[in-house]
Amino acid sequence: AHSGTLMNLLASSSSGTLLHSLPVVPRKRCIFFFHCSSSDGAIVPYDAPLTICPTTNVYFRSDGPPGSAHFLCGVSPTPEHDIDSYNEDDLNRVDYHLFDDIIWPALYHLVPAFGTIKVKSSWAGYYEYNVVDQNGIIDFHPDMGNVLMVCGFTGHGLQHSPAAGRAAAELLEFGQGQFQTLDLSILGFDRLIEKDGRNGTNIFEQGIV
Repeated sequence: AHSGTLMNLLASSSSGTLLHSLPVVPRKRCIFFFHCSSSDGAIVPYDAPLTICPTTNVYFRSDGPPGSAHFLCGVSPTPEHDIDSYNEDDLNRVDYHLFDDIIWPALYHLVPAFGTIKVKSSWAGYYEYNVVDQNGIIDFHPDMGNVLMVCGFTGHGLQHSPAAGRAAAELLEFGQGQFQTLDLSILGFDRLIEKDGRNGTNIFEQGIV
């Protein structure tokens, strides 16, 4: 989450300042773990994949053995409240209003059985948030050619880590742009550099959570 700050520190210890800053910042996210025990005959999902509400971006998925009726859920803050967070004391406070005001109504709309759920635990952590297009960066930094960046996945990191790790290993062995297994050049740093008043080919997705 602090890779942008780390790049600035590396630059200050060598060449001075970066011509192209790394647009990755820490942003707070809250996760809620709940159990559903429906008593009115509504169907509780047996083994739910990651499911995203298209109107609220609330997401949930099963957590634990199939049929355990335990789930994880969350939602990103609204844009006006989604700010960079460098005070790690903020992670000691979970934003329960997100669950009460946004998440629970959306869950109930998607799955009626979720009208009777109990939050068993919750926690807060950081997204390594790419402020340009919310997608990962796999490339050497243009101002520091000996620094390989694999960051900015904005919540995708665990899902993409096997492919990202292989891609990084290939770049280290074969050189810049020399992907061997999957061509991930679309995740290069060039797309983030403004040229003639425009950024490059940014990658925007629907359903980013």
